[in-house]
Parts: sequence; C-alpha cells; structure tokens
Amino acid sequence: MITSAVNAYVFAKPRSMDSFLDLYIRTKKDDIRRNRNNAAERLGFLGRVIHGSNPRAWLKEIRQRIGEKAEFPLSVEQ
Repeated sequence: MITSAVNAYVFAKPRSMDSFLDLYIRTKKDDIRRNRNNAAERLGFLGRVIHGSNPRAWLKEIRQRIGEKAEFPLSVEQ
C-alpha cells in the first residue's frame, strides 16, 4: 500500500490577513521552505507538520508549534 504525506504549513498570526494572503498566493511552497527572498520570514512561517493517519497526533503537534493547549474536539474520530 502506498500512502502520501500531506503537509500543514504553520504561520504566525498576521497583522493583516489581506496582506498575508496577497503574498501567500504569489509564493511557491519551495520558496517558503528554503526562505528564498525572505519569503518564510515575511509570511511568519513557523514550520510544517506532516499529517499522518492519526489526526489527534498531527493536531497536537500543530498546537504545540503555535503554543496552544491540545484539546481534542468530539468531532475528531479515533
């Protein structure tokens, strides 16, 4: 069985969502990862988290990266 990994990119909360989205839609993911032209810094890139088969695990990692307590909603299936 072949599975593919999906990445979640984690960014700091922007001052202006409009400015963030304008820059984000014009930036390639590879430019963010390699910080070409300071793309990662300008977007507030904190890191990326690979989604696994366990949604609780990747949600916990994302919340740890942004400094939130990991609380799991009842809608997340085990």
